[in-house]
Amino acid sequence: MFNQKKSASHMNIDTLIGEHCTIQGNIGSQNSIKIDGGIIGHVASEGMVIIGENGWVKGNLRAKELLVFGRVEGDIETQNLDLKASAHIHGNIDTHNLQIDPGAVYQGSVTMHSQNTQALPDVAAKALPAAE
Repeated sequence: MFNQKKSASHMNIDTLIGEHCTIQGNIGSQNSIKIDGGIIGHVASEGMVIIGENGWVKGNLRAKELLVFGRVEGDIETQNLDLKASAHIHGNIDTHNLQIDPGAVYQGSVTMHSQNTQALPDVAAKALPAAE
């Protein structure tokens, strides 16, 4: 993710929620989670969360890194977010890095944070002559 050569299939997944599994309740993990089934509840991980093409979450999602092929209905808070072409997001996104493949869909607001945020110079004020 983000200029890394690892693909989702080569990552070390600690927790797998299978395609025919639906969990109702909140999930917290210190490690990585792959969701190929469904979650009705909030998900929090100190590692990476991968939502497979058939995976879905109805609840807020917080993770260090998030890779989405499936659906999320809820707010997302993550440092790195990668939305693949099959991704559908309905909720607000709060992230430092955002990558969106063509075909991905999201509805909501996006807030991006940067450590090097600087205001643009007021070029327009300098370019326009003073009104008389």
